[in-house]
Amino acid sequence: MGTTKNRPISCKIRGICSRRYQWFIPFSFNLSGNKGLLLLLIAILLLASCKTVPIQDRNFAERDGFLEQSENTGFRVHHNAGTDNAVIGSMYASGKSALLNGARVKIAAKVKNNSFVSTGPQSSARVEFKALDSSCLIRVDRFNVGNAYADTSDCQQNIETLHARIQAKDAILHISVSQHQTEVLVLSGVIKVILLEDATQSIDVRADHGIIITHDAINRPYPVTPDEVWQRIRWRGDFQLYKKVIDWNKVIAVAVTVAIVAAAILLSRGHGGGGRGSSFPGHR
Repeated sequence: MGTTKNRPISCKIRGICSRRYQWFIPFSFNLSGNKGLLLLLIAILLLASCKTVPIQDRNFAERDGFLEQSENTGFRVHHNAGTDNAVIGSMYASGKSALLNGARVKIAAKVKNNSFVSTGPQSSARVEFKALDSSCLIRVDRFNVGNAYADTSDCQQNIETLHARIQAKDAILHISVSQHQTEVLVLSGVIKVILLEDATQSIDVRADHGIIITHDAINRPYPVTPDEVWQRIRWRGDFQLYKKVIDWNKVIAVAVTVAIVAAAILLSRGHGGGGRGSSFPGHR
């Protein structure tokens, strides 16, 4: 997509935002006896930090896909190749009641395997998955109520609701779950729907079609119009999600300023050392 060319570099690269003072470690500086340069280096570390910006392209998905959920809903996520402590993605939060394993997430957080993501009133969350190997299988369960929008990309997502198991890969879909039924709209690709109570009952649903599943039956797929799709997914526009990116303009500006000041300090020290070196030691 053309919109991804100018996409800011995410601060999750090497954990710059979460550990903002560690990204200078690979560089070697001889700061012994030079408190001025040390203070300047600290200034770089403080000023060249990350900034919080809105996620502009909510329809963009890496090859591992994502899942967004509306308010008052929740689900548990599992990755087939990860241990409990393995990081399988990132969560982006909107509102005061976006929770990861019961703890509030203000902007973003890493999602470990088998985590539970939930939202309360006027809150939403987005989980961007991270493939741990070439065979990416994401399992989503305990999705018992609410709306979700999923772009599976190259990963396979197996989503379990109160009424159905949904298998999707290379597909975009919207899921709405209530106590009595699960409705699935397929925006692109083809998905498989399996009745939860009877795995022998299943059906494939292709793009631009919807389907309703109850506790004991899978109804026939029906065509949906773009307007119907928009009406279902418009809740996404009610929530703004944010992420942290590196402000490279600030980094460059601060680096240039510090370089100039550091050069001036070194130059002045060099002149001072030359003056002292030209004098002869005193004799007693």
